[in-house]
Amino acid sequence: LWFALAGTCWAQIKEVDTVTRRLKTEAYRAYYGKGQPVNYARALELYRMAAERGDAEAQFVTGGMLYQGQGTDPDKRGGFKWLLKAAEQGKISPESLTIIGAMYLRGSAVPQNFLEAKKWLSKAAEQGNMAAQNDLAYLYYNGLGGERDYAKALELYLKAALQGDAMAQANAGLMYATGTGTDMDKARGYAWYSLAASRGNTSAAINRNNLMG
Repeated sequence: LWFALAGTCWAQIKEVDTVTRRLKTEAYRAYYGKGQPVNYARALELYRMAAERGDAEAQFVTGGMLYQGQGTDPDKRGGFKWLLKAAEQGKISPESLTIIGAMYLRGSAVPQNFLEAKKWLSKAAEQGNMAAQNDLAYLYYNGLGGERDYAKALELYLKAALQGDAMAQANAGLMYATGTGTDMDKARGYAWYSLAASRGNTSAAINRNNLMG
């Protein structure tokens, strides 16, 4: 009896997998226009059906399409929901992790939660995502979701600054100019302010001029 029941379960699982694969295949064809015109709305409908069956890849794609407004109007809340479900199953990208963390940080379409923000942004920052490094630095700088850590904040701002993020460059300049999280170094502060100013950061330009005034 046990063997027969186990066999039935595996047959059901196989049937579910077959349906999910078929949905994803048809969704892929609609998305890329394989043998048919490109149809994002149809692709989204099919991916969502597969996502509702628990498929992590389909959840990931559904989340991305909803967030970006592909095949529908942008739906940040819906996008977050599916990206989070996918992430909880291990299907992630630096961008999806950053979206999840940033939405928790800002309380955008979801309840604000600094601990969750830090968790997801840390994963994205480790993968080199510039926006995540910047947001995570902000959390450490302000002591949100844990202990205030200026040295860690500066480390993260520098990583983002070296990738060209103007806000991170301005913040790095501020921290060097004021000796926050590091020894005071006005020359280095001036350099980072100047880089940020060259990228259009007005506050950095003002701070740079005041620094040498």
